[in-house]
Amino acid sequence: MDYLDPRKELKNRVLLMVGYVLVAVAIATTALILLQQASGYGVNRKGVVIQNGLTFFSSHPHPANIYVNGTPKSAKTNTRLYLLEGIYSVKLTRSGYYDWQRTINLEGGSVAHFDYPFLFPKDISPKKLQTYDHAPALLTQSPDRRWLLVQTAAALADFEVYDLKNPTKPLSAPLSLPAGLLTKPAASESWQLGEWADDNNHLLLQHIFDGKTEYILVDRGDPTKSLNLTNTLSLKTDLLSLINRKYDRYYLYDQAAKTLKTASLGSPAPAARLEHVLAFKGYGDNSLLYVTDAGTAAGKVAVRLNDGNKTWTVRLLPAGTGYLVDLTKYSGTMYVAAGAASDNRVYIYQDPAGQLDNLPGQAPVPTQVLRVEQANYLSFSDNAQFIVAENGNHFGVYDIENKIGHNYTTTTPIDAPQPHAGWMDGDRLTYVSQGKLAVLDYDNLNYRQLMPAVSGYLPAFAPDYNFVYGLAPAATAGQFELTQTSLLAPADR
Repeated sequence: MDYLDPRKELKNRVLLMVGYVLVAVAIATTALILLQQASGYGVNRKGVVIQNGLTFFSSHPHPANIYVNGTPKSAKTNTRLYLLEGIYSVKLTRSGYYDWQRTINLEGGSVAHFDYPFLFPKDISPKKLQTYDHAPALLTQSPDRRWLLVQTAAALADFEVYDLKNPTKPLSAPLSLPAGLLTKPAASESWQLGEWADDNNHLLLQHIFDGKTEYILVDRGDPTKSLNLTNTLSLKTDLLSLINRKYDRYYLYDQAAKTLKTASLGSPAPAARLEHVLAFKGYGDNSLLYVTDAGTAAGKVAVRLNDGNKTWTVRLLPAGTGYLVDLTKYSGTMYVAAGAASDNRVYIYQDPAGQLDNLPGQAPVPTQVLRVEQANYLSFSDNAQFIVAENGNHFGVYDIENKIGHNYTTTTPIDAPQPHAGWMDGDRLTYVSQGKLAVLDYDNLNYRQLMPAVSGYLPAFAPDYNFVYGLAPAATAGQFELTQTSLLAPADR
């Protein structure tokens, strides 16, 4: 019996202790590995410890299958994955849809969000909602994407209103402006879109008649409260725009006099704001980014930022025609973009006022320069993460979040008379090309052509993006159709 033999008992105790130590080492090693993984570390094929990166994948619709370097993952969207730092080919798939693909460069210890992948269905079947004998004078969608206004009637004051939150019966009550609101033309008249107010109820339009322009404020909810702002404010300026997208506050710009004034329904008398203004764009209640020839050398103009109290000179540009300016806030930081068409560049600045305050006397440094030949369009995306500079199908896009610039030319042109592309949402651009609606990710990936469309009319997407509405040519020559197209595969409808 071993327990009566001291030597065997000692040996057993030694073996038992060794076992305990090995178990403890195994537990400690496992814990260390788990701790390293939790801290963003992993082991590559050579046994070298390197950092992981954390990725988040979402999709519309979801769930979708995730493939990394051709290998399927057990998890589906919407989910997160730990991947060793490196370059990966990622593909998202779902039955009935085109694949979404891109290459990602994942840095160790980083967190990458891919919240925007949109899978478009292979079955594109437009449904006719209305047929028109002539092209609509106006087709425009509210900022919340719920309301679509279409002007097609013989009388310019009559509109169709569609509620896009009700896809089974989108046509809402008709809208008719009060008699006498519009100046009666002697020969011709048309509409030109101004902008929607942020209440999704008021719409600023330009009524162009006999070579003249008047501004009309349409009240969608109660058309009887619509106003002829040219008469109400006794306008004598070329351009009227909303301040901070409020329907009752306005910038008044006189192009010949180069003056910028403000007015409101509560205080209709114009108040001076800036002089020597060649182009401008407002943000919030007081911030203005503008181009001016005041105080500059011959052949130069200045891009300046004004907050109502203080003015900063951001950059000098060559004098000429065609200036582009825009500004917004992203994650609480001001970003401004400015360029001249003749300069073939658009300069983007992060917090230029802060740069100038911290280093007075020194010019602020642009965070990115987009090179687009004779750019004629500049716009931030809906989520403010991206800014696009464009001329036709030549694009320059800056990604503020990831600090990456993209310059590219799409493979298909923009059909005339559409002047430029538009943002489908916060991450995708859209335009009409070769008679069809085209969509592409901000970096020119995942290009798709969808249903037939008429150039000059941007599409309207439902609030949940399950439907897209647009104008298409009808079978009968000269007629047009308003169509509703599902962006879900038949099995998901």
